[in-house]
Amino acid sequence: MDSPPLTTWLIALAKALGGDDPNASLAAGLRILDGVGVHVVEPGSGASWLEIERQGHRLALGPPPTSPVDATAATFIEGLLGLAVARAAEKVAHMQTAERMEMLSSASFEGIMIHVDGCVIDGNDRLHELLGCEPHEARGEWPLRHCVAPEDLPSVFARMASGYEGTYVITGVRKDGTRFRAELQSKQGRLGQRPVRVVAVRDVTEREHTVALLRESEARLRDLAEAAFDVTFFCRDGIVVGVGGAFEALLGYTAHTAIGRPLLEFLAVTSHPALTDVLGRDRMGTHALTLLRATGELVPVEVVAVTSTLEGQPTRVCGIRDLRHAEREASDRSRLEQQVQRSQRLDSLGVLAGGVAHDFNNLLVGVLGNADLLLVECEDPATRESLQAIIDAASRAAGLTSQMLAYAGRGEVRRPEPVELCTLVRELGTLLASSLSKKADLVCEIPDDIVVLADPTTLSQVLMNLLTNASDALQDGIGRIEVRAQSLHTPDSGWDDALGATVRPGAWIRIDVEDTGVGMDAATLERIFEPFFTTKRHGHGLGLAASLGIVSAMSGALRVESIPGHGTTFSLLLPAATFSHAITDQVRIPEGEPCSVLIIDDEAVVRSQMRRCLELRGYRIFEAANGTAGLAALRDATFDLMIVDVTMPGLDGAEVVRMVRERGILVPIVLTSGYLDAATERKLQPGSFQAFLRKPYSVAELLDAVMRARSLPPRPETARPD
Repeated sequence: MDSPPLTTWLIALAKALGGDDPNASLAAGLRILDGVGVHVVEPGSGASWLEIERQGHRLALGPPPTSPVDATAATFIEGLLGLAVARAAEKVAHMQTAERMEMLSSASFEGIMIHVDGCVIDGNDRLHELLGCEPHEARGEWPLRHCVAPEDLPSVFARMASGYEGTYVITGVRKDGTRFRAELQSKQGRLGQRPVRVVAVRDVTEREHTVALLRESEARLRDLAEAAFDVTFFCRDGIVVGVGGAFEALLGYTAHTAIGRPLLEFLAVTSHPALTDVLGRDRMGTHALTLLRATGELVPVEVVAVTSTLEGQPTRVCGIRDLRHAEREASDRSRLEQQVQRSQRLDSLGVLAGGVAHDFNNLLVGVLGNADLLLVECEDPATRESLQAIIDAASRAAGLTSQMLAYAGRGEVRRPEPVELCTLVRELGTLLASSLSKKADLVCEIPDDIVVLADPTTLSQVLMNLLTNASDALQDGIGRIEVRAQSLHTPDSGWDDALGATVRPGAWIRIDVEDTGVGMDAATLERIFEPFFTTKRHGHGLGLAASLGIVSAMSGALRVESIPGHGTTFSLLLPAATFSHAITDQVRIPEGEPCSVLIIDDEAVVRSQMRRCLELRGYRIFEAANGTAGLAALRDATFDLMIVDVTMPGLDGAEVVRMVRERGILVPIVLTSGYLDAATERKLQPGSFQAFLRKPYSVAELLDAVMRARSLPPRPETARPD
């Protein structure tokens, strides 16, 4: 078959390649070429007649057409095929671009809109999904005016007007009216020659909720840390990024000066090695460190370190507890425990000493009384000398028991009275002039108006003991003894450790006896008030023990301070007298006539001694071995006088006196004991007994007590008849 004329198929080729569909047109043109013997071949194979490349697409044809083709026709064919290949390549590129845009639009996690001055001209599917609207509804001015919360609209338009590029968060409103937190990222762009704004919209409701919870958690952590700790450090990589609590009060720095500095700067050198454990994120626990104040002072602290967040960033949180107060409390607790143990030990020794002294006094009553009776009846000089030696020895023993009772707080302490301290000390100085060290310079600094409320006799005993001890502490060396006194209302905290009464604010007199002697070490200070403990070669160890008991009985306190080689100071704190008066002379007691006497005492030797002593002087004696027997005797007979022991099993002396007075019996009563403590005396109604006889006693003291009681009959108001 003959090929059509060249002009004919060239015209047909041009028409075929000019169709609307580039791919279909190219295929039709290639069929026309195939009809004239031109086929599509592999590009670069060497068999091509014509090769065309447009926009990455290549087309190779061969062999040459069967019809003669001149150069002009070949150029025409190449031009037509070049345009057709370019059109087909453009369509493929456009389709690929459209597919990519569709994929990006549908797969995007963010809504994207393009708008001009608030008028949306395009948006992707994710935007329509976020707003809950149809694509056509997300055009124009509706999205910005209806999908932004009214309270956020002014800030959105302000950013649009300023050309702001960046990220910010607003509250979005869906078509159904529900709200969500939206993060907008806006950027200026161009569409052709027209400036536009491209905005990416992301739903961050969950993120905002998580951030809010995180901030709430951080706030709770801060509050908890500030409540549980004195100071809180927030550190990141060893650098302080935040502080909380009383930071300035603890370390002396302001909070803003601490931020940005290494935590190491606030630690003492000894705590530097422990910083790794404190800041290690995988290490949790409690650490003992020492902080360094701005003044250079070291502050012991306890650090509790945990890993948390601050503003969303991992942060090491270090809670600081100031241990200074705890250490002071521990020290005070230890000191108090030692003080309680010491007081308990002294109290135990006092109970023991008091019990021994009480029983020994009863024995001395028999010894002294019977020796006195024998001395009256005996005329042989040698025998009288032996009896007097017995009496002297028993009297010295009575003095020791008196000191033991004083230590136990059971000594005979008369009702306190105003005592002019200056006069008392002056008299003691004169009395002790021969016994104090001749090398001691005794200096008294006592104002004339210092008046103490005390028993002058026992206070003299205390001061004599202290002055004698001060003199002995000089050890024959030249030294100084000072006696000072002053009025106080609020004693210092040093009196918290004093022995004796509890010291509270009030009217007090402080008496100091200070020497420049050898002083005492801590071990000696711990034991100086124990009975029978002494550092003297010939001492019996009861002087200071008795002094402590006497001071306690006078509602006072005593403390001692000493440094080896630098002397000792004993300090007394006694109640101050609010007024002063002269001590009245005792009323002379007239001697009475012998009468009937009821003796109530549980010790047979005491009753026997009293019986013999009083019967020799014409008294009629009746005995009772206990309180119950004594009350029974009162029901059967009438007596002119009663002598009642205070300490007895069953009914004690105070109960017997009370019951006697309740029965309306006005018989004079003599109470007798080694001591009359405050608790027992409080049980007795004022005026219910007429005399007190301290054991052990001499015959003269017994007779004196009997006469005093008979000269002071009980008042009717002390008796309450049934």
